[in-house]
Amino acid sequence: MRKLSILIILSIFSNLSYGQNEKDIIIGKRFTIKSEILNSDREISVYLPNSYYDNNYINYPVLYLLDGRKFFNSFSGVITQLSSDASPQIPEMIVIGITSQNRVKDSSPTNSLIGYTKEKEKGLEVSGGADDFLEFIQKELIPFVEKNYRTNSYRTFVGYSFTGLPVLQALFSIPETFNSYLVIDFSAWWDNEIMIQRFKKFSKEYKESKRDIFFTTVDRVSNNVYPEAYNAGWNFIQEFEQNTPSNITFDYKKYKYKEENHHSMPLISFIDGMKYIFRGHMINYDEMYTNPKLIKTKFSKLSQRLGYNVYLPEGIINYYGYLFLYTRPDIEKAIFYFNYNTKNYPLSSNTWSSLAEAYKVKGNKMKAIKFYNIALELNPMNTEIRKKSEELKN
Repeated sequence: MRKLSILIILSIFSNLSYGQNEKDIIIGKRFTIKSEILNSDREISVYLPNSYYDNNYINYPVLYLLDGRKFFNSFSGVITQLSSDASPQIPEMIVIGITSQNRVKDSSPTNSLIGYTKEKEKGLEVSGGADDFLEFIQKELIPFVEKNYRTNSYRTFVGYSFTGLPVLQALFSIPETFNSYLVIDFSAWWDNEIMIQRFKKFSKEYKESKRDIFFTTVDRVSNNVYPEAYNAGWNFIQEFEQNTPSNITFDYKKYKYKEENHHSMPLISFIDGMKYIFRGHMINYDEMYTNPKLIKTKFSKLSQRLGYNVYLPEGIINYYGYLFLYTRPDIEKAIFYFNYNTKNYPLSSNTWSSLAEAYKVKGNKMKAIKFYNIALELNPMNTEIRKKSEELKN
């Protein structure tokens, strides 16, 4: 493991109140990693899901976000919103924001002095460091994250504008590293649209596992700032659509210029992209009420597509279990949901305790005691569960 050092401990978003009851709202932590590959310190920000410290048995997918300082707060908020409430559209996940010391150097896959206006720019002399930057992410950052946090095997890579270039470069050069990619209006004009040439080669050779990728762009118009209406990003998307490798699932969204522009579109693009990558996650209320077994089929299909076991949050399934246990009594539906939760979260004392309660209501004392005992084995300090078990035994 590379030498690591913590530079800044807490990133504070805002205060709600003042005086004795004042509390900070903390959305993450900020670290500095000493990279031997890049021979420099690199800053990262880490957001953990709301449920992370409520358990010690859930492993989470990880989203790696470039332009980490700029988008960390807002994109982490999107993740929180889309993965919460009674109908989450995506799973909970860890967010790693990555800050570049030199955005041009880290993002550009080739060395080129030709800028967007097709004129030489002295500031581009440092370009061409994307492969080194990706090596840092693959060989230093990801191992650090996976050593220090409870992660599963699923990773998403996100970049915007110039940082969209290394996201595509990662797909082309190290496709085994990430499972899905979100490319927001990337700088497709770079180096005479070299990424189209690289894609043509990649599309003929790609034989790896399934991957998801989502692009966004916006209409270009002629004006005093950008005299050319030509959109290199749209040109790339059309090429990608025509020659998408069979193992890659691809979609895109093109926003109208009067509704969005290059600088306004990152947030809506991120929302659309995450909903696409995790399509099929949002539950159908009718199914949850009328045929609970469909939820098992639905998430089995989603898990198969994503390549890891995806479950609804423990609390949502428990909610439906208690709904049918007491509010809309249907003991078989209640037992199905509670039992389903024990299969998804076998190390949770609460899931077994809830299943025991359902069998207690049903009148099956032996099964209720059995499941209370499992709950106690997982959480011996829970006096309430112990009390319920003893009451049944006596």
